[in-house]
Amino acid sequence: MLKESVQREIDAAAARVCVLAARADTGETLLDVGAGRPVSAASTIKVPVLLAALEEVRRGRLSLPQIVPVSADVILDDSEVFEYGARTMALDELLYWMIVSSDNTATNVLIDLLGYETVNVYIASLGCTETVLARRMLDFTALAAGRDNLTSARDQFRFYRALVNETILTPALCRHALRHLLRQRSLDKLTRYVAEDIPFAHKTGGLPGVSHDAGVFFLPGGPLYVGVFVTGAPENDRYAKRLIGRIGRLILDAQA
Repeated sequence: MLKESVQREIDAAAARVCVLAARADTGETLLDVGAGRPVSAASTIKVPVLLAALEEVRRGRLSLPQIVPVSADVILDDSEVFEYGARTMALDELLYWMIVSSDNTATNVLIDLLGYETVNVYIASLGCTETVLARRMLDFTALAAGRDNLTSARDQFRFYRALVNETILTPALCRHALRHLLRQRSLDKLTRYVAEDIPFAHKTGGLPGVSHDAGVFFLPGGPLYVGVFVTGAPENDRYAKRLIGRIGRLILDAQA
């Protein structure tokens, strides 16, 4: 049984693990282990930032082709997209790099453009009570002061289910968001042990001791949301990635 096999992995883990597997079209829950528990979001917070930005596009307050300046003083050392310095970039390209390459500079520019209130009000409008945007990416001063971005496996399910069922934004903007999420380049967690070519719209996240992956597998039997959120893990990043990969493989095998 799926629940028993996943629970064995969780019981043996040197970490805290939250898991949710559910049908994205119908909402049927297949597996729930602590899905409503708030956890440090790491880069999974970029999904609601994406949705909030697209909501501003829907409302006509922003546009995808509008040009946004990226000054040298906001460029983080970890950025590959902006490693050659300041430039201007279309809003949609910032959204693309935030999701596909998880670029933190692009994310911070978008947070500054949107504002915390805009993002958090939009999150709340979707009925998500465990997700909050409280700091910019890599702001470890804010983190040390107790301000962290939070989310849960359950809230992430609400984001993805709304996109799949096109109950937010517009149908065209939902499909646009999913195209970015389908191109996400981090494939070493939930798809770590998956040989099949399964379309997977998702976003990963990671910090020391924190490793997440959540999104929707577009299976022949219908869209399947899987979210695995690991906290308190050994800081050897491979440990959590392997754990997430094993759980993901168990969930997918149960759908065969």
